[in-house]
Amino acid sequence: MSREDHYSRGLGLYQQGRYAEALMELQSVGQGEALSHRLGRFYQSMSYRQLGLAALREGQYARAEKHLRSAVELSGSCGDLTEFLQSFSMSAGVDRHRAKELERAAEKQSDNADCWRRLALAQWRAGRRPMAYMTLTEALRHSGSDGRLHLQLGLFYAAEQQYALARETFQRATEVDCTDAEAHYYLAMTAAVQGDVSPAVRSFQRAFELRPDDLMLAFQLSLAAQAADQAGDHVVLHLPEPTPRGDGSQIRQLAEYVCQEVDFLDAFLGLPPSEIDGDLFGLLAAVVQMALDAHPTYADLHCRLSKIFHRLDDVESAWEAAKKALKIHPRYTEALVHVGRMAAQADRQNEGIECLRRAIACGADRPDVHDLLDELLAQSGRQNEVRDPWQRQRHRDAEGNSAAETSPRLAA
Repeated sequence: MSREDHYSRGLGLYQQGRYAEALMELQSVGQGEALSHRLGRFYQSMSYRQLGLAALREGQYARAEKHLRSAVELSGSCGDLTEFLQSFSMSAGVDRHRAKELERAAEKQSDNADCWRRLALAQWRAGRRPMAYMTLTEALRHSGSDGRLHLQLGLFYAAEQQYALARETFQRATEVDCTDAEAHYYLAMTAAVQGDVSPAVRSFQRAFELRPDDLMLAFQLSLAAQAADQAGDHVVLHLPEPTPRGDGSQIRQLAEYVCQEVDFLDAFLGLPPSEIDGDLFGLLAAVVQMALDAHPTYADLHCRLSKIFHRLDDVESAWEAAKKALKIHPRYTEALVHVGRMAAQADRQNEGIECLRRAIACGADRPDVHDLLDELLAQSGRQNEVRDPWQRQRHRDAEGNSAAETSPRLAA
């Protein structure tokens, strides 16, 4: 069985909920950096996640910890398809402001808690720890009770192993904002360090309720539950279901990225068919549509959207998007060839012949395009118009093969 067969079969088993079998197939996909390898590892991680959560629900904490550890080793904390796409598309950058610049900004925006927090962090990194504490204290006076300021102060205490102060501060952060998963997470961590396992379990569980796609949280919860069970403390876990899709900010960031790097979409379109296509390409369609809201005249995005819809078997939308691409850029060869292929599949031979001839005239003078054109001509009973490869080569030599595709982005 080929690697692509293992990939398609593994994803199919995952979609069917047969996670142990999916793991066996996906482990044969390989460990390379090609997209299919990386997506295979992501769904290995998701399979381990499902097995781990099932074990948690059954109170099998050691087994849950083993599965969730494997999930984290494969994909870190990433437990969401949108987050995977984002991690594939770009590497995270770190915003490093100089302390002096932040000091000036904090003075100008004295009511901006985030500005004070970033200033304190810059001071801490510069080795000015007493000044960082003073900055946060001053910020809390200016801003009142702000959860993120308490959280940052607690992190400073924890870094200096002042766990009692850190725990007290994290507790304040959760009281100010009970929806801050990070505050609940660090409150759980300090409780665990102090040996208070049951409160740690409660805080980990609350953090996991707020971030159900975070694999690291699931793993930490399994460790805490296992420790509580070994200490004789009975804990009852109520586990949330994972959210089906990432938040809007992640999709917006992906939309901005694909505007600059359409090859990102081509990598996914080149994957072999699988049972996750509905989830994957449904998400990609949403990303491209958001990108087109901002850039409606980008013919290359309309063309990729058409291919995505075609992959989703939404033929009507695929035709509509392709026509928009060609309306913007009539000589766009990739769109012409794509329409020709869709026409061939839909038994619309005459339309396919016209598009493929236009594509060849605009520069797509390739064997695969000629082969498809010849096939459509034969199906239409026009064998007399089929030219053999030697005639094509002589024609190319005579014409000098000078036709070239105009950039669809420039034409837009």
